Amino acid sequence: MQIWYKIVPFQYLQVTYKSLVDWKWTTDRLHCNPSFHGHERYDHVKEGNNHFFACLLHLFQITVGTQSHAFAYVKTYGRPQGAMQRKDKDLGIYQLQLKISPYQIISLDSVVRGALIVQDPENSHNYLVVDTIDTDMFLRMKGLVF
Repeated sequence: MQIWYKIVPFQYLQVTYKSLVDWKWTTDRLHCNPSFHGHERYDHVKEGNNHFFACLLHLFQITVGTQSHAFAYVKTYGRPQGAMQRKDKDLGIYQLQLKISPYQIISLDSVVRGALIVQDPENSHNYLVVDTIDTDMFLRMKGLVF
């Protein structure tokens, strides 16, 4: 018996999630594209199984026989080592750093929603989660233990 397989790359992902604000279904449209209107665009996501954030680097679907699964090759971020600074805690600032082994392949089924992450202008090794982009992200960040 011969088993066939196919790997198909793609650059656009829709993630549908139930909003914590009004419990309605919401869709994030995410891109992973080296040339999106002439510029690189690699969106970030919040992953649910391990509660980390990631930058989408490559998206692909693998089909083996009749089974299909979608994956992403990502660069992952986690909480910096040590205690959270008091000023960050008081202001509700969530800092991230690249994990020690930052590159992973994750199932797209584990992606909760898109996220806005920016590099800290004062420290190039740190990244900040922008939780004020919408109320749902604000509530999700309040639920994380940092």
